[in-house]
Amino acid sequence: MVAMSKALFNSKRKALFKSKKAMGLLALAVGYIMMVDINMQQRSRVLRDHADVFRDLITIDQGGGECDIGDPTQDGNPTDDDATKTLLVSYPGSGKRFTWTIIKALTNAEVADDWNFSQKLYESPLTIKTSWPHKEGVWSWGKQMDQVLLLIRNPRKAIPSYHNMRWELDYADDWASSYLRIPNTYQDRPGLAAWESWRDEHFDSEMEIWSEIIDFWMQGGWVEKEQRINSRCTTSEIECKPKAVVDFDHFYQSSMTNEFRKISTVLESSTNVEVIAAQARVCVIDSVFGRSDLHQGGRTHPDRPALYGFTFFQFDKMMNHTM
Repeated sequence: MVAMSKALFNSKRKALFKSKKAMGLLALAVGYIMMVDINMQQRSRVLRDHADVFRDLITIDQGGGECDIGDPTQDGNPTDDDATKTLLVSYPGSGKRFTWTIIKALTNAEVADDWNFSQKLYESPLTIKTSWPHKEGVWSWGKQMDQVLLLIRNPRKAIPSYHNMRWELDYADDWASSYLRIPNTYQDRPGLAAWESWRDEHFDSEMEIWSEIIDFWMQGGWVEKEQRINSRCTTSEIECKPKAVVDFDHFYQSSMTNEFRKISTVLESSTNVEVIAAQARVCVIDSVFGRSDLHQGGRTHPDRPALYGFTFFQFDKMMNHTM
């Protein structure tokens, strides 16, 4: 009788243990689903905010050199099929967001990004921005683009700017992980220790890639390691050699510069592309530059970029690549 009672007790205890274990696993699963759901809700909210601020921009020429870039509440105009469309390319962290916004403000045409976070990649955009062939870029536009505009930024600024985004994405190495961390972007800047650790591990490779991207586009898609032109440039109906090369460090100002004129000239010479009147263009760049939310987001610690330095030997290598 005692033996039977013990067996019954042990049987119930095992059943209770299995039940608790199952409940624990269920709680973990529910917790994970809730965490992902909250993250996705945050991501959707941020994407809506980005949509409001970064791509929904409409400009009105008020005459006499005055303009109004408007409340960012309207989408740009889809581009005609026979219009000349421009691919905006650069190493990551080289000012594509600011340039992209300027092009939108000058033309009122739709713009998009290669990863389609803008949700406008397949809405006949006039311009698509990409870091391809860098690993952060992807050739997703097929044959939509006709010509190239190349942005170049001093690696002294471009590499730290690229690291800032990598840090905000928690150094994600796949699209899904990056996708979930979008709510963290354009919010903060890394501390000096985080920058220096990443810099010392990645500087040599990023400096090489910075140079290779410029060489690739300047030579019309030439891949030095393979001694051939990339097939994308021969089968996608695009002229890979840039129509203009823009020095972002001289372009990123509130006044009219030669670099700004290069962009205006490319757009004006593009078939079936309307550009705002010349007298209103100073107003456009001044208005966009003054709206840091359109290109800088809400990052804290604005003093930190000046602290992101390089070692003597890194500066020496940088000089060898840029001179």
